[in-house]
Amino acid sequence: MPNLDFVEKIINHRLTYGISFVVLGIFIALNLIGTNALATQGFAVNDLEMKTLQLEADNKQLKVKIEEVANLKEMSLLAKERGFFKAHDIVFMPTPPTTALR
Repeated sequence: MPNLDFVEKIINHRLTYGISFVVLGIFIALNLIGTNALATQGFAVNDLEMKTLQLEADNKQLKVKIEEVANLKEMSLLAKERGFFKAHDIVFMPTPPTTALR
């Protein structure tokens, strides 16, 4: 059996435990820093997604308005071609009272 006293002298238990605790502390600090960075980036990504959804909704509304305006222009041109014109004065006729009153 080899002599293990020499190995124990080389590797001091206190030094080994000290180095282990320092390395563990460094890993814990790096984990906390990484977790914090990911969490803040997650909020930024969430904000960008919300803005994207809002812009997509605005885009849909603008497309509908563009289609309506284009359709109205086509209708206006078609009406002019067929001889219709825009009324300038609107006259309202009063309605007589009903005759079936009791």
